[in-house]
Amino acid sequence: MSHATVALSLAFSLGLITCGAVSHAAPLPPPDAPQANPHKALLIGVDGLQYEKLRQAIKQGMAPNLARLQLAKSYVGGIDGTTTEQTTGSGPGWTTILTGSWVDRHKVPSNNDEWRNQAPSVFKQLKLADPQRKTASIVSWNTINHNFADDIANGYIDLAVDCAEDDQCVADKTGEELEHGQSDLVFVHLDETDTVGHRDGFSPAYQQAIQSVDSHVGQLLAALSRRQATHPQEDWLVIVAPDHGRRLPDGHDHGKQTLSEKTTFIALNKPGNAQLTAPIAHPANPAHKGLYGYASQADITPTLLAHLGALPAAAQYSMDGLPLIGPVGARQLTVRQLPGRADVKLTWHTDRPTGTPVQIYRNGEPIATLKDTQQAYVDTGTQALEGPVNYTVVVHQVPESRLITLGDKAH
Repeated sequence: MSHATVALSLAFSLGLITCGAVSHAAPLPPPDAPQANPHKALLIGVDGLQYEKLRQAIKQGMAPNLARLQLAKSYVGGIDGTTTEQTTGSGPGWTTILTGSWVDRHKVPSNNDEWRNQAPSVFKQLKLADPQRKTASIVSWNTINHNFADDIANGYIDLAVDCAEDDQCVADKTGEELEHGQSDLVFVHLDETDTVGHRDGFSPAYQQAIQSVDSHVGQLLAALSRRQATHPQEDWLVIVAPDHGRRLPDGHDHGKQTLSEKTTFIALNKPGNAQLTAPIAHPANPAHKGLYGYASQADITPTLLAHLGALPAAAQYSMDGLPLIGPVGARQLTVRQLPGRADVKLTWHTDRPTGTPVQIYRNGEPIATLKDTQQAYVDTGTQALEGPVNYTVVVHQVPESRLITLGDKAH
């Protein structure tokens, strides 16, 4: 994140903690004979960790813990030139990661404590699927929890910890919760790579910061290993991802739509599907040397929810991403109004079409069923529509959505 702009599976206990101060979230109703769900997830955010510099560190043996995960290139910042385009900054980036939505849905356009996320978060969607599941957000950059203050107030985040730029605080509190807590989903944010990047750019100090962050990741993975020794029935998904890349040549800044600032990575402790591991060689939008053929940060929340068994049904789906595990849905979904007409055209990419049914929804209502050999559809029933319209395409029972307001650019 830019500090000039704003002053992989765990959790801790209830409350908002600022390295000492505790404020408890509103409790949800008690369960009737709760059944523990074995599927749990840890999302580790590594702020401003450049993909290429991480690969260099791994090659040099400086990031052995991250090297244990399946690492794949991804992109951030939405699709430039569309309403999904957002700055490659921390506020929009972390909000996309935690909602599966771009800025046209989440409405966090920059780094500012006052912005409030407007899209259903991963915490909220998990709680709506099962109110007894426990969640935590333990962050080094406090602005993240400020942007999700409504989730905290409404009890969707059971534990919010603000560690105020102290990554060791994050690692220690997360490790304690992992070993002794009951959380089903934990988001953890580490900040040192971004702090050093802004100060020193690409330098020996930045590579040392990568080594330090990797050490914290190792602390969390070790705590997770100890938990699994005492809870062998639990199945943990671990994801590691940054919020943005860094600007060439010096690495001090970010925020624009350059290839280096948009290029990031997603790392998993489980095998990924084709959305993560088999980028589309010739994407419909060839910008940024084909970067849009890769997975994006909007795919992270759908992946978490898929593992946790809480992915919304197609009629309720409103995320711009796809799960990176399990069956692959419609990739590279775009929605645009045809010139001079009210009609809306949807296009997508289907891997290895076999005649599998494809369902299309408009604002939660089914409007068409096709075969996956078709990769486009024109909605001619839009004349009476006003305001935002959410389209969802479902392939292999996996949904993906795009938002459009008639008169907008392509999405």
